[in-house]
Amino acid sequence: MEVTEHNQLSSSRYSARRKELLSLIQELRQFGAQTDLDLPRIAIIGNQSSGKSSVVEAISGIQVPRDAGTCTRCPMECRMVSSSEPWTCRISIRWEFDEEGQRLPRVDETRFGKAITNKADVELALRRAQAAVLNPESPALFFVSMSENDLADSMINNDKTLRFSRNVLCVDISGPDLTDLSFVDLPGIIQNAPKKMVKLVEDLVVSHIEGNCLILVALPMTDDIENQKALRLARQVDSDGKRTIGVMTKPDLLSAGSIKSRELWLDVMEGRRHQLAHGYYCTRQPDDADRSQKITADQARKVEAEFFSQTAPWSTTADQSRLGTSNLVGTLSKLLVEIIDHSLPKLLSETITQLEVCDRRISTLPPVVQVDPISHMSNLVTSLISEVNKHVQGGPGAERLIHDNRMTFAAFKQAIRRTAPNFVPAVNTQEAERNAISVGDEAPISLLSEPFYLQDMRAHLQKSITRELPGKVPFEANVILIKAFQTTWERSTDKCFDQVQEALLRTLRECVQNTFSSYEALQAHVKGFISESVKRHRQLCFQHILVVLETQQSPYTQNTHYLQASQDKWLAKYKDARAGRSTGATPTPTPPSFSFASPPASLDAAKPSLASRLSGENSGSNAVQMFPSKSSTSSSTTLNDNFKWADGKGAFPKPVAESSLFKKEEPSSSTTKGEDSLLLSMLAARGFHGLTLDDLGRLNPADQYETELRIMSEVRGYFQISYKKIIDMIPELIDLTFVKAVAKDLQPYLYKKLGFGTADVNARFTKFLAEDSQMAARRETLMSQKTRLERVKQELYDFGL
Repeated sequence: MEVTEHNQLSSSRYSARRKELLSLIQELRQFGAQTDLDLPRIAIIGNQSSGKSSVVEAISGIQVPRDAGTCTRCPMECRMVSSSEPWTCRISIRWEFDEEGQRLPRVDETRFGKAITNKADVELALRRAQAAVLNPESPALFFVSMSENDLADSMINNDKTLRFSRNVLCVDISGPDLTDLSFVDLPGIIQNAPKKMVKLVEDLVVSHIEGNCLILVALPMTDDIENQKALRLARQVDSDGKRTIGVMTKPDLLSAGSIKSRELWLDVMEGRRHQLAHGYYCTRQPDDADRSQKITADQARKVEAEFFSQTAPWSTTADQSRLGTSNLVGTLSKLLVEIIDHSLPKLLSETITQLEVCDRRISTLPPVVQVDPISHMSNLVTSLISEVNKHVQGGPGAERLIHDNRMTFAAFKQAIRRTAPNFVPAVNTQEAERNAISVGDEAPISLLSEPFYLQDMRAHLQKSITRELPGKVPFEANVILIKAFQTTWERSTDKCFDQVQEALLRTLRECVQNTFSSYEALQAHVKGFISESVKRHRQLCFQHILVVLETQQSPYTQNTHYLQASQDKWLAKYKDARAGRSTGATPTPTPPSFSFASPPASLDAAKPSLASRLSGENSGSNAVQMFPSKSSTSSSTTLNDNFKWADGKGAFPKPVAESSLFKKEEPSSSTTKGEDSLLLSMLAARGFHGLTLDDLGRLNPADQYETELRIMSEVRGYFQISYKKIIDMIPELIDLTFVKAVAKDLQPYLYKKLGFGTADVNARFTKFLAEDSQMAARRETLMSQKTRLERVKQELYDFGL
């Protein structure tokens, strides 16, 4: 008596625990916890016509749609609870996906129709609910009371009806004589259909049977087990067979003569072939004749028991617990409870982890605008200006713009430096090649112009003299030569400006992207306004630059000391070269890898070169044809012949290493150096203090090209003055009147363009500050996930975990 009472008590406690666990999982599913967590479940799968629907009916005790065209076309979640109350069935629809199969931010389980108390009414109610699931564009209420004929017509005539859906039809059954159990009935796997449709169903099935799922596979004994696609899908996600249970169906359709088939299936059930951890069960469900007589569930179970007790080989198998629906249901309920009980601690841990991840992702989202839109817009603009100023000033972590501009200005300096006149103190090419002389320079580079010889200079001066007295050279002769080396300066400046503008625009756009990342439409507007501001300031800045460039075409300087020193230096170098003395070794330099000095030919065509203007091609020029070619000493050669550039058009010559046309002498011997030092000491003793070896060049005897050498030194010396001015003034102007001016003007400019102070400013800013659709969708998804996870955590805490 005591043992019986103990068993009853244990059974009662187990039953209560089972109800609690199944109720907990049902509650979690209702608000969509399966979206984030792998909830324990049972899924029933099988090929079409595998007897799967009969198994579902046998387990649940309800009839499901089974005639042609009304097979299971969406997952059906059946939740059974034993109760002392009268039998009741309630149908709901859990909307988890949209029409495109994408997950909805929030899961919503809504009741469909009224509670059902008559089992005969369930099948039509399921048809109606499935029609509502397959037609999400129509209100579910539209299908609640639709007749069977109307349902059939609506499914046929509505081309918007989905073939299958991932949304779930939920069936809650309670009443006496029920086993506490829940499972998901999935659409039957089809094979004779378009590939796209076959894949759709298979993907739906696989998505449900992955993870923490007990897979019940319906296996019709009328087909070879090797041909069962449903079993292959189960093996695909459960290769070890630890989560799969086989349920053999239609044993009554094996004829008496199918001895071999019976033996093979008996081997499967008894574990000798195709082993599974939980094994196989065999059930016999009502056939068409039985269903036509509308036999009850109790009668069906009685017929099933009689079949197995009277039919070989089932009647003789040693393991009778593998036969019959009742044994199958009892095992499924027990296994599901074990899985749930074992999974709860892991579910809680996973919930807490996902909540932390979700919170971190939410923290990365920009805050939702909850203040006055005008104030918020003002704060955004102020933040942008602060960021821009940081880059313009080169603050910590914002050095790139300054570094890029410095590189650009350095390249500009090289481009201007390469325009130095390439004067050669030799009569012509032949003399230069015959004499081993060298003209040193403190910074040897490849020059743009071709060599300009004394013979060329003499021709130039002769053509320039008009009313001057003998031996007097008109100032215009110097001006023409000075303008010649400035020909490319405007284009070099323009290219420098392009590089700075590109760097500034990139920086500004990055700042806008960072500041207005949450407001897609506003970001586009601000970028457009900034581009307009940059364009306007470039035009203003370039007007200043053109003025500076124009001033350099009229030679002028107050730095007379440096000018005289530079002229004297170059005159001494030229005279030393004429006398055959080297003033310093000049290695042949490697041209710079980056230069402004190679413009396209189209620019040359559009703007005549200065050399062309000097040679008289431009009306109004007082220049004359004067330069002989390198291979001829004839004075009839034009300026373009010997002062032309590499492409023949006069704008950009091929690079020539300055002084590289002259052979270099070997370094002076120690004796020569000593003599030079002694000579300088003697001159100092005579009162000539501060002299250098360069000054000694002026002691050379008079040269028949003395005037030409003097003009070369004057022009070359003035180049140093002009070059040093331009390489500072242009970068300073660009930085001050462009880069800094854009930053300084940006805030008032944006205030004006955005319309601060206008009548509709509040409405316009509200529209601008609205989150873009992607950001809003992401926020909604994350907030919905957080709500679900917090509810799961609370449910698990309340359950006692």
